[in-house]
Amino acid sequence: MKTTIIYCYLLLLLAAVSSCGKDSANNNASHKLKTYTEDITAVGGHVVETYNVNYDEKDRITSIESTTKPGHRLVYQYSAENSFTFDKIEDNNVISHNLYFINSLSLIDSTYGYNNMRDTESVKFVYDVDKKLIKQKQYLISYLLPPVLYNTITFQYDIKGVLTKESDSYYETSYGYDKALQNTVQLEPFYFPFKEELPSHTFTTRFGTTVQTEHTYTFDDKNRLINEKAAGSDGRITIRSYTYEQ
Repeated sequence: MKTTIIYCYLLLLLAAVSSCGKDSANNNASHKLKTYTEDITAVGGHVVETYNVNYDEKDRITSIESTTKPGHRLVYQYSAENSFTFDKIEDNNVISHNLYFINSLSLIDSTYGYNNMRDTESVKFVYDVDKKLIKQKQYLISYLLPPVLYNTITFQYDIKGVLTKESDSYYETSYGYDKALQNTVQLEPFYFPFKEELPSHTFTTRFGTTVQTEHTYTFDDKNRLINEKAAGSDGRITIRSYTYEQ
């Protein structure tokens, strides 16, 4: 009898694994981006730019290169000492350089950077027990004086861990969700906090003016985000399109 019961449990376990395998096979499509296009219409003009996204052998983003403006790119370089660098390059000139440090959770701990105007700053990332980003503390750096905290960005989440509000001394953005839509796009290395849910609408208040933005999305047959449209009450329309590696 005991042997029969064990055999039945094994059959049930194999059936469950087989079922999970079918489900995961459906969701195992590559989420590595191949290209990214941004189409912006606003008061003042219309701009379209396309980028190629490149990865290393560990599936880390190494560069995002503009095909529309040669010489414009974002470059990431990784080291073995739990850090990496980020350079924003325009017309083949470095506009800004940042050094990022990674903590024991494999998340961004802090960054130190400067731009071509010789402005220097540092940012500290603070997380809760669920590894959710709750604060970004921004400091001005001087060679003669101690770091000066000049701004703090705070993040709030609902009971399910979904981002609901982001604010600092200058603006506040609230996020609303009509239904659960999974985000499959991350244009930063996976050390950065990742927004897993896509909002249906946002409200951003800056200097007393509130802009409402409606978001709509299109997915492919593998449930990957391929198109998103953000239409703001200020007339700005942003359309982002994505293609993936097979």
